[in-house]
Amino acid sequence: MLFNSLRFLFLFLPITMVGFHLLGRYGRRPVIVWLALMSVIFYAAWNAVFVIFLLGSILVNFLVASAIDASPSQNNSLDSPDSLRRKRLLFLGVTLNLLALFYFKYLFKALLLVKALHLANIHPHPILLPLGISFFTFTQISYLVDLAQGQAERQDFLSYLLFVTFFPHLIAGPILHHKEMMPQFGKIRPEDTATSLDQALTPVPLSRRFALHPEDVSLGLTWFLMGLAKKVLIADKLAPTADLAFSHAGTLSAASAWTGLIVYSMQLYFDFSGYSDMALGLARIFSIRFPLNFDSPYKATSVTEYWQRWHITLTRYITLYLYNPILLSVQRRRLATGKKISRKALTTVSGFTAMVAYPTFITMLITGLWHGAGLQFLIFGLIHGVYLTANQAWRHFRRREHNAPANAPPTGAVRLALMLGVYLQVTFALIFFRSDSLHAAFALLADMAGRHGGFGQVSSLLEGALAFALFPVVWFLPNTQQILGQEPRRPIGESMVHPTPTVLSRLRWAPNIRWAVLMAVVLFAVLANLDSTSSFLYFQF
Repeated sequence: MLFNSLRFLFLFLPITMVGFHLLGRYGRRPVIVWLALMSVIFYAAWNAVFVIFLLGSILVNFLVASAIDASPSQNNSLDSPDSLRRKRLLFLGVTLNLLALFYFKYLFKALLLVKALHLANIHPHPILLPLGISFFTFTQISYLVDLAQGQAERQDFLSYLLFVTFFPHLIAGPILHHKEMMPQFGKIRPEDTATSLDQALTPVPLSRRFALHPEDVSLGLTWFLMGLAKKVLIADKLAPTADLAFSHAGTLSAASAWTGLIVYSMQLYFDFSGYSDMALGLARIFSIRFPLNFDSPYKATSVTEYWQRWHITLTRYITLYLYNPILLSVQRRRLATGKKISRKALTTVSGFTAMVAYPTFITMLITGLWHGAGLQFLIFGLIHGVYLTANQAWRHFRRREHNAPANAPPTGAVRLALMLGVYLQVTFALIFFRSDSLHAAFALLADMAGRHGGFGQVSSLLEGALAFALFPVVWFLPNTQQILGQEPRRPIGESMVHPTPTVLSRLRWAPNIRWAVLMAVVLFAVLANLDSTSSFLYFQF
């Protein structure tokens, strides 16, 4: 079931909201059961067969988690002698998750490679990919790892079921962490609007907690509608031009190839931004706060900052569970051989290569493969590995040689030039991200270089003009969370912090008649342009 479908908007969501509100008076358990049941129904609407796989994955991981929790562990450390059983159970759980992911996502492509190399005479058949498998698999792996390390608590089955299946995030994220979600599914929860520590620690009565609160419903619906408008009125309008360009790679003029790529960069931006807004808005309707997952990435002035703004929860995940363990392993090996791991060591070529370049490249190559099976995704990850390593090298060596300030946010023309540079770098990598194969990616690159001439007919002037007109929007206008007053708090002086646009004060949301009328107009425009067959781009992952 898609968020941008009439069935979801006028059947599933109203029923879920009414059931939540009515059952809330009976306490936590009926509400948890109701939301989990509706989430499973939401998933089953796409393909009921894969509900068996989803529930089976949840059950297996819950049993492994229970076994891990029941195993002794001295000081809750995996390094203690009596934690061998925990390590083995963790290895079993992670292996089972990765095997399932490999079977559905990578086995077919692996068999095709075996056939292409003439290693075996086989004729593999495509395997249908369960929606959201990467997201709910990663969510469960992180829970097992943290539980084994004593950083998570065992949950009852209903709470765990809802944690994994809660429909706003089930299909395409955000990738949730148990520490920020489990307390919200608990028996009591601190008041969301608490303004002091004493208020935050005051339990909320069940009669108040499990109900639809007008302030959250109004904010959540507005957030959802703004995301829906991005998807339907912008991303879906750009899709035909982008699809046409990539499907005809190798035959395009330079103008058409460049236009198609730029159009796709904006389609992906507003498609994923729209989905992220919808997910956060839907969760807020039920007074659940999701972590921010999209924060104007085209405003980034470095590729490092770009990854801190694009798919934020994925960046957090790969940092915690991939990059950090790799780096820790490298540091331990260096200490064992008498080498230093200090900041000063990072400014040497050998230290930088071992402690920055190596873990960055491995992490980004795996991240590229996470996005899809194919050499083009490996190249996508490799390109971003080069970007990130070069950015870190600039920061480390320039700071050492010139004593450059650590956090000096650029302004004016310099900032605009940096944003343009980051956009061009990221968009170049999108060629491999979007192309169906490595051959198609290189064909489009040849078209962009003018293989068929530079001034041929552009495929769609209207969509091309719309894409170019969106640059001021993504670079200079406030984003959804800023308009809604939900922007994240960051330390003053961080490089990601830019001055709040002056236009924000006039666009700031408020639960009043003016905004209600505006959202009604937006809903009408969306319904007039709704295409129930238009899925989200990140569904394929």
